[in-house]
Amino acid sequence: MALAFLSRLETGLLSWRAGSRLSCFHCSETMRERNALAVKFNGSPQLVCCHGCLAILQTIEQNHLVDAYLENKASLSGAG
Repeated sequence: MALAFLSRLETGLLSWRAGSRLSCFHCSETMRERNALAVKFNGSPQLVCCHGCLAILQTIEQNHLVDAYLENKASLSGAG
C-alpha cells in the first residue's frame, strides 16, 4: 500500500516538474506551456516556442500571406 502511494506521489511530482507540454503553432516543436510565447495571428492568439516562430508569423501577417500560409499548413498536416 505504501509503495503504491509513493509511486503515485513520485509520478505527480515528476509531471509537475516537467510542466504541461504542447506543440508550437508554427513549427510543431514540443515546448513547455510555461515557456510559450503568445502571438495574435489571423485574429486569434497562438502559442509559439521561440522568437523566431513569432517573427515568422508576424511577417506572414504583415505581408498579407495568411491565407497561403494556412493552406500550406493544412496540406502538410493532411499529408502525414
